[in-house]
Amino acid sequence: MREEWVYPALGVGITHMPSAGHEQIMLDYRDCGPTGEPKVVHVDQEFDHRITPVAVDFASFIRGLGYPDQFD
Repeated sequence: MREEWVYPALGVGITHMPSAGHEQIMLDYRDCGPTGEPKVVHVDQEFDHRITPVAVDFASFIRGLGYPDQFD
């Protein structure tokens, strides 16, 4: 999918969004290199591949997850 939608080569896509492939949550290795701790970012293909920070690391991302009814 990364090649099809021309996502930036910043790391690893870890999940697709419900927008039919136009967004991804990715591990961003640009600052830390291949052996460091990547940030978690949201990449939006519809907005010129805009990159939005989500969490400072994967552990923080997991701790921030919740059930949908928590956000009603």
